[in-house]
Amino acid sequence: MNLDILYKLQEQLKYSIITGSSLIREDFRLKKAVDDMAALSKLAPVFAQIETQAKSLFECDNPGERTLDILALVDAVLETQSGVYEKSELSDIEAGSGKNCNYSYKMLEPVLTALTTTGSGRWEVLLNARKQDPRIFFDYRVLPKYIGGLGDSYGELAYQISRWMMEDGKMMIEPLKRGFDPMGKSEMCRRLDIIAYLAKEEENDFYLSIIDGEASKDVRKSAIEALGYSDKNIDILLEIAKTGDKASKEKAISALKSFSDARIDEFFENSAKKKK
Repeated sequence: MNLDILYKLQEQLKYSIITGSSLIREDFRLKKAVDDMAALSKLAPVFAQIETQAKSLFECDNPGERTLDILALVDAVLETQSGVYEKSELSDIEAGSGKNCNYSYKMLEPVLTALTTTGSGRWEVLLNARKQDPRIFFDYRVLPKYIGGLGDSYGELAYQISRWMMEDGKMMIEPLKRGFDPMGKSEMCRRLDIIAYLAKEEENDFYLSIIDGEASKDVRKSAIEALGYSDKNIDILLEIAKTGDKASKEKAISALKSFSDARIDEFFENSAKKKK
């Protein structure tokens, strides 16, 4: 069983939004797409949830707003489940992709727009949302966009989002690791900086995996810096300080200064002698 049924429902929901909510009860194509969900609803709870909510469209008093909510759920599921076809592999909304919060799409729309578009006014929208209810950023429909905001073209906004995530605490670690691309640019550097700030030595294996594999120059520098949280990394940092490129050496030397160890003292003594 593949997800064609869910894609069909997504298509019909979008069509219903275009044609208007007043026609939903007479939309036989949408009704057929909802009926077809019965086959998927037996495979995972999230599909049963979609089917139940979609059926309510034909009975509720506000089908327009409800359609937006269901479409947001369908979009989120397709984003996390795309390419998964076997029953054994199907899951509910995956860990690290957000919580199933009780926010209407009408409440989420300004935040989603601010996180995914450009232009003025976005800062105020996000700041107000943060003040009024910080939990809105953990909704599964918002969280991926919240994380994507770390790569926003407006650097000050991206920086502010990174500060908020540090305030959010360790619950952000897994979402930030999800889909991490070591070859990425500013967003990945900020992700790694937040992970290191929150987890410190607890994610040491993650930092090492970045250094041992292929990584962009800036991401690699952030990973080297993160090695400074554990004295288990002294030998690795010494090796980088001796043989790495200039930028890597600088980060390794800076990290080594966090420790007190005879090996480090010897390294700095030898470095000083070479400069004479």
